[in-house]
Amino acid sequence: MIKSCLNLIITMALITTGCSAQKNLLITSIESSPGKNTVEDSALQKLQSENDIVIAYAIENFAWVKSIDYQIIAQKDGEWKGYRYHKNLMRSNAGSPTSFSNVAVNSRDCDAFLNYLTDNKAWEIKGDQQGNFCSDGNQNCNINDAASARLWMITKNSAINPSYYAPDFFQKCCPDTQRGLFLSITKKISTITGGSANTQ
Repeated sequence: MIKSCLNLIITMALITTGCSAQKNLLITSIESSPGKNTVEDSALQKLQSENDIVIAYAIENFAWVKSIDYQIIAQKDGEWKGYRYHKNLMRSNAGSPTSFSNVAVNSRDCDAFLNYLTDNKAWEIKGDQQGNFCSDGNQNCNINDAASARLWMITKNSAINPSYYAPDFFQKCCPDTQRGLFLSITKKISTITGGSANTQ
């Protein structure tokens, strides 16, 4: 009994150490990335100030009903928390009101996700810069008024936020390795937070 408890303690210590190393690698990589950005949204700024790392998936609709829907996980001192944030961008606040709520998240799933980000060097994703949607030159891929998707990776001191226009649509029409990684990451965040990953 004592031996099995000791083994469990050692295993948990190794997991904690591993997760801490992965978090430090992600933070260092984000802060040394050439494509750093400033966080301008006040809710994200608050999360940035209160946590060691914040990872947010945003679906941005600017065509008809203007809004941004965020699915967020954040870690402070090894503890994960989840959030959903709907930001209304309509004039006169028409449409659904801005809202921010906590969601329950599984710490093991978040730790595994953190490992996925570092194993796949997520900080190297460039996004499409709102152009060159099909790197293979396929002119048959076309869509209008679709949503964009953005991945925020935020530390205390820095942030990067690659984005893709209609990533699901263009990935099916003209597959791209980095866009595929982006989609797999955003789908994992959606699974963790219990949200939807569809951007079409």
